[in-house]
Amino acid sequence: MSYRIIRVIGFCFLLTGCAYFSTTTEIEQPTSAYPEPDPQMARQLDAYRDSMNSVMGQKVATVQDTLKFGKPESSLNNIVADALRFQAASTLRQFVHVGITGEESFKLYFVPGKLTVRDVYEFMPYNNHLVVLSMSGEKLMTLIEQVADMGGAPISGVRFRIDEDGNPNSVLVNAQVLDPDETYLVATSSWAANGGDKFPALWNVSDRSDLELSIREVYINYFKNQVELTASTDGRIRR
Repeated sequence: MSYRIIRVIGFCFLLTGCAYFSTTTEIEQPTSAYPEPDPQMARQLDAYRDSMNSVMGQKVATVQDTLKFGKPESSLNNIVADALRFQAASTLRQFVHVGITGEESFKLYFVPGKLTVRDVYEFMPYNNHLVVLSMSGEKLMTLIEQVADMGGAPISGVRFRIDEDGNPNSVLVNAQVLDPDETYLVATSSWAANGGDKFPALWNVSDRSDLELSIREVYINYFKNQVELTASTDGRIRR
């Protein structure tokens, strides 16, 4: 219900914009006067305004420490990657081996205090959805090599060390040695799978499941389950 309210308000703003542009095209001479808002549209927006503010101000979790992205590993890296993997597993009701995303997808970091729905929307401003890819161990190794070449990235379910040449060594997937002939499930965003981010190994994977769960919902659900977000790393990527 809450997300439906937000979508309705966005649609109303879109209609208002369309009405404005259609009106201005009929004016032969430009004017500096800003047009009065449409009374009917204003009433509709006012009817939702309090509900929207109530929804967006809802508490999701408490942030205990300042959480930022970093390399080769950081607390926020791990949190956003774990969320993708665990929420994909919960939705599919099946084990998901790896979660991965790029930090470029996010716009903020977290500071101590109350984390609200509005904060999550600002943190993840894009309307992407959750995707699960079925990849061979060989293709997954290529993905890990791309992460190592970047010096690290948000990834879950994988542990390895980056050597002096920027190559991954001692690669483990869920505490098991990576098997090139095994099939692994990898959770990511639709944007990353569609050619965004910097992981070409995720692009054009034919065995793909697009889940009806937005990335924002992924993080809202995961943060609510965590209750408190703290600074914690586990050495999943080392140098």
